[in-house]
Amino acid sequence: MTSIAAACILALTFSGAVISQDAVKDAVAATERGLQLMNQGLYREAEEHLVRAREITGPAQPTAVYNLASLYHRQGRLQEAERLHRLALDHVERMRGPFDPAVAESLNELGTLYRSLGKYSRAIDVLERAVQILDRNPPQKFACSVLNNLANTYDDLGQYAEANSFARRAFALAESANCEDRSDLGYILNGLGVAYLRQGQYREAETALREAASTFAGTIGSQHPDYALVLTNLALAYQREGRLRQAVPLLQSATEILERTFGKESPALASTLYGYAEVMKGLGRKSEARQMERRAKSMARPNAGTIDIRALSGRRRKSESR
Repeated sequence: MTSIAAACILALTFSGAVISQDAVKDAVAATERGLQLMNQGLYREAEEHLVRAREITGPAQPTAVYNLASLYHRQGRLQEAERLHRLALDHVERMRGPFDPAVAESLNELGTLYRSLGKYSRAIDVLERAVQILDRNPPQKFACSVLNNLANTYDDLGQYAEANSFARRAFALAESANCEDRSDLGYILNGLGVAYLRQGQYREAETALREAASTFAGTIGSQHPDYALVLTNLALAYQREGRLRQAVPLLQSATEILERTFGKESPALASTLYGYAEVMKGLGRKSEARQMERRAKSMARPNAGTIDIRALSGRRRKSESR
């Protein structure tokens, strides 16, 4: 079974709790609506429904906990997300054993969260463990996500040989359509584009990021915050190539999308505003640049990684069963 409704009912069975049929229906409806809103980038609206689903199913029910943790991650509420992801992982391991693919999926989400927190060593540890579990099991659709997240984390650490190796594996899977959905390719292309940027290969970065933006426009949509962050990365490629005027409309669109999604004071805006400020400086618009820098500094969290594209985090969990 692959539908959201079936997944929620199966997970309720695993919880061992006695829940009425009406309560099951209410939990399924709340989960479906919450995940639909989360997939659209409407995170504040999604929270009400996902909190309700967790209240119905119980505070430790793994799927409900996972969904809420993914939402908090997307909102930048990283400490809350870490606590819930660890809770979900603990329950899944106890129910399924340490080598089940569901454990690898939970490790993947926790690893992506550690990356957002700037805890790169921890991210590597849990993502490497996820890959080891996947290697012991039949092919899983979320393998693209794990490989892409591990590639991005190695890239964050400047370990480019390892990053490129895992990125190539992820891209090969995505091209063979052996990933969960078409949008996976967009995330992988974004990761490749960022890697090219860091290595100074700006033309290659532009090509990958333009393809990522096109893929996202046709899948998650052009108002989704992940689309906005691809625009930010593409603008950075243009900036590095000296094409500042082409970067401006991309950064303007990205800022507007992120403000609508998260609010004007969210840390999710910080990296985009810093990039926007650099472009304004290059164009001689120093007053606007200073204003953007002040905004970005007021949003940034100390001792943490930036809130960057989720690299397949925040995907709605469709099933906890094999």
